[in-house]
Amino acid sequence: MATRYSTPDQPDSPPFMVWNLDLNEDGTTPHDKSFIRIPSSPNQSCAIRFRILIGSTASIDAALHTNYPLDGSAYERTKFHTQRFNFNQQTELICEFRIQRPGPYQYYVTYKSIEDCDAAEGETRNPMVERIYRPFSSKRTPTAYFLVDPQLILGGQPLPLDGIVLQSVSPKWLGLMKDWPAQLASSGKMGYNMVHFIPMQQRGGSDSPYALYNQLDISDDLFEASLERSAKETKLREVLLEMRHKHKMLAVTDMVWNHTAYNSDWLRDHPEAGFNLENSPHLRSAYELDAALAQFSRYLSDLGLDRMVHSVEDVDKLMDGMTKHVIQPLRLWEFYVIDVESALASVGDAWDVAEQLETGDRVELERLSGDQRTEWLRTYLIGERTTLGTRFGRTVDAARTAAVLRVLADSKDKALEQLRSLLDLLNLPYYREYDADVATIQKNVSERVKYERLDSGSWKYGKPIDDEFKIVDPLFTTVEARDDNTPSDRLHLANNGWIWGGNPLDNFAGPQSKAYLLREVIVWGDCVKLNYGSRPEDNPWLWAHMRQYTETMARMFTGFRIDNCHSTPVELAEYLLDKARLVNPNLYVIAELFTGSEDTDRVFVQRLGINSLIREAMQAWDAHEMSRLAHRHGGRPIGSLALDCLGEPGFFTDKNGTRVNGVVAPLSGSLPHAMFFDCTHDNEAPAQKRTMQDALPNTAIVTMTACATGSTRGYDELYPRLLNVVHEKRHYALLDDPLHVGLGAAKAKLNQLHREMASFQEVHVHHESEYVTIHRVHPETRQGVLLIAHCAFGGASEQAPFENPRLYGTAVTPELAYRLRPAAENTGKSEDGILHGLPAELEELDAPGIIQAADERGTYTELRLPRGFGPGSVLAVRTRLTDFRPDLDWKIRTCADEAASNLDLGALNVALFRCDAEERDTTGDGAYTVPGVGALAYCGLQGWHAHLQHIIPQNDLGHPLCGHLRQGCWALDYVSARLRKHTEYPQLVALADWFDERWALVKRVPNFLVPRYFALTMHTAYQALVRRALRLMPGAIVGRSRFTNQLALTSVQLVGHVRSAGLWPQNTGCSMSAGLPHFSTHHMRCWGRDVFIALEGLLLATGRFAEARDHILSFGSTLKHGLIPNLLDSGRLPRYNARDATWFWLQAVQSYCKMSDEGLDFLDVQVERRFPDGETFVEWNSDDAYSKSSSIGELVQEIMQRHAQGIEFREWNAGVNLDSQMRDEGFNIKVQVDFERTGFVSGGSRWNCGTWMDKMGSSDKAGIRGVPATPRDGADIEIVGLQKSTLRWLAELNRDNGFPYSGVTAADGARITYVQWDQLVQDSFEKHFWVPEDAADDAEYNVNPGLVSRRGIYRDTFGSSTEWADYQFRPNIAVAMAVAPELFDMNHAISCLHTMGTVLVAPLGMRTLDPRDMRYRPNYDNSNDSSDPLVAHGINYHQGPEWLWPIGYYLRARLTFLHKLVLANSPEASTKALRTVYHELHANMVNLKHHISTSSFAGLPELTNQNGSYCRDSCETQAWSGGCLLMALHEMSKLEATVHDALAQSAD
Repeated sequence: MATRYSTPDQPDSPPFMVWNLDLNEDGTTPHDKSFIRIPSSPNQSCAIRFRILIGSTASIDAALHTNYPLDGSAYERTKFHTQRFNFNQQTELICEFRIQRPGPYQYYVTYKSIEDCDAAEGETRNPMVERIYRPFSSKRTPTAYFLVDPQLILGGQPLPLDGIVLQSVSPKWLGLMKDWPAQLASSGKMGYNMVHFIPMQQRGGSDSPYALYNQLDISDDLFEASLERSAKETKLREVLLEMRHKHKMLAVTDMVWNHTAYNSDWLRDHPEAGFNLENSPHLRSAYELDAALAQFSRYLSDLGLDRMVHSVEDVDKLMDGMTKHVIQPLRLWEFYVIDVESALASVGDAWDVAEQLETGDRVELERLSGDQRTEWLRTYLIGERTTLGTRFGRTVDAARTAAVLRVLADSKDKALEQLRSLLDLLNLPYYREYDADVATIQKNVSERVKYERLDSGSWKYGKPIDDEFKIVDPLFTTVEARDDNTPSDRLHLANNGWIWGGNPLDNFAGPQSKAYLLREVIVWGDCVKLNYGSRPEDNPWLWAHMRQYTETMARMFTGFRIDNCHSTPVELAEYLLDKARLVNPNLYVIAELFTGSEDTDRVFVQRLGINSLIREAMQAWDAHEMSRLAHRHGGRPIGSLALDCLGEPGFFTDKNGTRVNGVVAPLSGSLPHAMFFDCTHDNEAPAQKRTMQDALPNTAIVTMTACATGSTRGYDELYPRLLNVVHEKRHYALLDDPLHVGLGAAKAKLNQLHREMASFQEVHVHHESEYVTIHRVHPETRQGVLLIAHCAFGGASEQAPFENPRLYGTAVTPELAYRLRPAAENTGKSEDGILHGLPAELEELDAPGIIQAADERGTYTELRLPRGFGPGSVLAVRTRLTDFRPDLDWKIRTCADEAASNLDLGALNVALFRCDAEERDTTGDGAYTVPGVGALAYCGLQGWHAHLQHIIPQNDLGHPLCGHLRQGCWALDYVSARLRKHTEYPQLVALADWFDERWALVKRVPNFLVPRYFALTMHTAYQALVRRALRLMPGAIVGRSRFTNQLALTSVQLVGHVRSAGLWPQNTGCSMSAGLPHFSTHHMRCWGRDVFIALEGLLLATGRFAEARDHILSFGSTLKHGLIPNLLDSGRLPRYNARDATWFWLQAVQSYCKMSDEGLDFLDVQVERRFPDGETFVEWNSDDAYSKSSSIGELVQEIMQRHAQGIEFREWNAGVNLDSQMRDEGFNIKVQVDFERTGFVSGGSRWNCGTWMDKMGSSDKAGIRGVPATPRDGADIEIVGLQKSTLRWLAELNRDNGFPYSGVTAADGARITYVQWDQLVQDSFEKHFWVPEDAADDAEYNVNPGLVSRRGIYRDTFGSSTEWADYQFRPNIAVAMAVAPELFDMNHAISCLHTMGTVLVAPLGMRTLDPRDMRYRPNYDNSNDSSDPLVAHGINYHQGPEWLWPIGYYLRARLTFLHKLVLANSPEASTKALRTVYHELHANMVNLKHHISTSSFAGLPELTNQNGSYCRDSCETQAWSGGCLLMALHEMSKLEATVHDALAQSAD
């Protein structure tokens, strides 16, 4: 009977969110996260978490500095609060804090670095030692930003930004403020919930609301009688409060900071507020030109020129006149060049007192010639003294010039003559610059005149050129002085404007710009550009004045629209918005940016905290472009993969150490939020730019986008044209019922829909001929609204083709259908002083035809357009899935932990992993194949997760897996069906039931939604299974970090049940695979050396003691000839061709006794012997097999005794059936101990390879069949180290009565105690393995200098039959260092470790051979069929390719020796040095952490080719690769605690 799961009730409140941001290795923010927006809701608490990988560049002493007020104090932009990254995770540093207030915030990271620091003077230590004592340098990252949205409240409820429906209004067209409530009531009835007021301050001489006369005073014409400023503000506040509470609308207002009206009275008192000729003298040339052009306009007739311009020819005549009467008389070239005569005079005066030229300058002068000398003289004599503010402002330094001339000429006269020629030469580029600038001036004036005089849309069209309508608008305003003592230069102020294509971050009135002189500024003649500088101290009165203006508005309005934002100084806007947010923390800021660059937009958005950028639908030129804009601002695609899939259960730790459970989810980069206008108050009306009818489809399309939306008053009433904010005097009509005017009824419904759809984040946009179809859907309930709009751009047709949409599995309810038609009369009334729209008919159409049908894809609803659905028509229908559970998201996310609660690690191996071969071995089925992707790496959930972990964050609905899921439910069936086939784990049925319960619901959704719910289901189950697996592994290392968890999961991945390969012939329980996919089944699955190299990390460090015990017992039961088998073959036909497997087994026994609760009692455990006498082969199913038992302790002693006496045998079943590649001599196994000299275990021959470097030649073409690549016969350094570790342990155990055997009997009958044997190895090791750094020391060691290729290392072997092989430099040294560090001289070991780090350590693993070695071949290709004996058939397997497992031992060795070294030094230096040691160890793992996170096999490979490149013949995940790293991390955790405690004490 299937298990049924009871779905719990959904919680009333959303979970606590922890938004995680993984920083780059250097502490910088990833480029794709350059804009970070944190959603803010009063219903959901959240925090932000910054994470740095330990070992990355920025991980030493990392601290986050942010101006977010961590201490709860008032926000100050320049006040940064510091919070250190914690040191509690082993592979991640975390800095996190709650987000409790909105606004724009900055952050940067500081850290300590040793990369750019030099060694201390006189430093002679080993470079690795020097590095850990090297002083730190301080580093900081560039400033980055995050933006927290404001929390808007309306009617006691949150107003999401995507639910905003804004209308812009002009206060002066609203009439008297007392009449505003009635006007604003109309906006409320139309469904708007926010009103944008363009400026309502006192207007300047032009009457433009954007040229403010007094920023601090509301315009008098809004009131019946003259009122004090405070009274006006009171009345305005009352209106806004009524608007908020009665009509449910918030208010925003324009802020105009960049300029003021040309006649602002305060300019007379503060002319320094503008760019005048006193504070900006570089503008003088531009002012003189401007004045001359005004004079030219005034006296045009006197100059014989026509004041009227009718043609381009007339413009050309004007330009000729301008050249003759303006440019030439002005002599503007004088602002560019050096006055030759004046320079000659000043240098002549300086001649007699000139000092000698300095030696260096003289050498340079004499060395150079030609153009190089001229440019040197230009720099030396003139420097940067250039200005367009003074005629002949460019001068030479007389003293320097005289000194130079004394070198070049022998008399004053000759010198001055030479100077004249030089000055002419120096002036040449300045004259050229002047000529180019004059050409630009003429071009810009000409183009402006053509536009203003020949374009019928221009306000100067048909006007004469005179004093009122000048040839070009003046760029300067001259204000009237308060008194006669004011210098005139102070009164000439630059007007504001804009520059086509200019950089908005550049101040075009600044000294670096010639925009005013070149007439590049498209001027607003009614306003003066304000000169703020970059800080309040630069213009104190102006900053204070604008601060008062800003704070006053912030107290009354919900938000600001920043006018001309792109030209407003960023520093000023930051300052004023900061002050505004102190008054109104939830200030909503919108702006339009015309920068032409998304990167530049982002600068403004980040620094100013702009919440919504204005985007304009009226910029679209056809239906296709309209659909593109809708798509860009429309939200996520329908069927998007659930954002929940990105999150996982976690917790936040507050500053008091309290944990808050929640969901940890990655922060995603995004585009700035948009406010999409159907038409702004600056846009031409649809009737002007398109057709009047298009007003309806245009606004309907905007309504359907998932962003804030906006409109302008008059759009809904169908105003015929753009209203001029300066000249328009009429007022808005007071509408009795706005629903019956223009778009009224349709627009009100559309606005209501937009508000309802604030959480409908999924959108599909489709364009077809003149139609735009938009379907917007709630991501969880799947309720939606579908709109069809027939656009009415010019030339639109009644018969435009359209394919009726089919909505599969969807029910449809008509919502609205309208068509906008023009009335007979097509002009609005204007003579009554009231603004009217065009006469039009809003026709309510019939509901669309709704046809229910079915095809091979299932049932569907087809929509058919109603009769008369021509240009200007829209229809909307509500949609819902017919057979859909509205709480499906919640249903899927529940009960997964319950379904996994009875699974053990063996069952979890099935549920999560299982490669193709393992699956076929057990059930007969294989891995799932996804078309376009191929077979999955695993049959279990990890196989799917490997793709989903990339698909989900990118929302890659175009991935082949998503396409496959849309085509059918085969994948769903596979996931649950395979679980039921694993009958060896009946508890998997409950998990299969959990899946099937959800699949039954998922199969009812339309096919385009299947990827979403498949991903959500798989993610939910995957996380639950991972949690279960980690809980079942009690090792201290588990749960410390993502990396340790990932490594721990490889234990689950690689230990499982397969029928063909167990630990016992008949009991096929879980066994460890050496690596996947190559070593997955049959006799190739369990390798002695691999298992016991990996066992410490994969099983002991993870707390899987039962599984570790089983493997030790199983291999121990097969002990034969004193050896543990290389290949177990379930104990059936084990093979004994490994000399090292036995010593790794002994090391595992030692570790098990030390780490498990069973302790030394394990030595007494009895094991049934596969070969009762330990020598003779018997069949596994014979009566003799397993007929006798030995304890583990007895097995240990037997191994030691057999080695002491010598081992010599020929492999059972030797020949081609056992090994088709090996020569006959290779089957002869021999191991012995040299008790006379060294005590080392040695063995092997040139024809076999008894260690892990076991590649046997197989190429006849290359002549290497049966020739081992690396026989390593003799005493191998890692075996000697393992031997020493065992001897030390047994000697200690015997001393403490934990082991009954005191020693062994040698072949000659001599008794050797373990203490003696241990000491013999200790005394012999350095002498026989160390290769001195200095050849002069060779006599003290057993060294053949002629064979040494690298010094300061330990030999790989001793006593090899090929002596040169002894001196090869390989990573095996690290094993001996890690398990028997006492063997090594401290200084020698550290020197060798440094060389290993620089020579052998590779991006992921370790090079198996010194690149200096003549046999070094770093790229392994097992299919190489060449005749090269060094690479054929992959003979170079261990001759350079980079294996991963040794890196774990290398890190343990570095840890051991550096830790010991540091502790031997002064305590004062130890904390810093240990921290560096810890950092350096993790730095070696950074690439490994990245690899395991992205590997489809979720593991670490067997090996890589040169410099970490991919090797196709490698196992994708290897047991010892992960196991050795886990053990290294296990040992490093002790150092972590030491460092953390020391740092905590130093912080106290």
